[in-house]
Amino acid sequence: MGKLIESAVAHFSQKEIRELKIVEWETTLYSKNLSLEDKAKWMTRADGDSSDYLVYAVIFGVTDSEGEPVFDIGDKHKLKTKVDPEILSKIANFVLGISEQEEDVEGN
Repeated sequence: MGKLIESAVAHFSQKEIRELKIVEWETTLYSKNLSLEDKAKWMTRADGDSSDYLVYAVIFGVTDSEGEPVFDIGDKHKLKTKVDPEILSKIANFVLGISEQEEDVEGN
């Protein structure tokens, strides 16, 4: 039997790219599978600001069908001030792998 770490790495590398349809924007967005390091970088960059953390998840975690980023850091202000926060939260939670059921549990 191989080491457990090898199984864990193989599992992560085989996970499929996820997709989310945003009806309001008439588009489909994609997200790579995030490592703990990805999430930690965004958290550090957000410096304790949870709205910044969500925006960084959207900026750095969302791609098109070819794996290319659809937002860049220059979009941060508009994402925070001119985009429907419900949709932005939905996208950020998708990127972070938080399901609506988990949100309901956390809210109660």
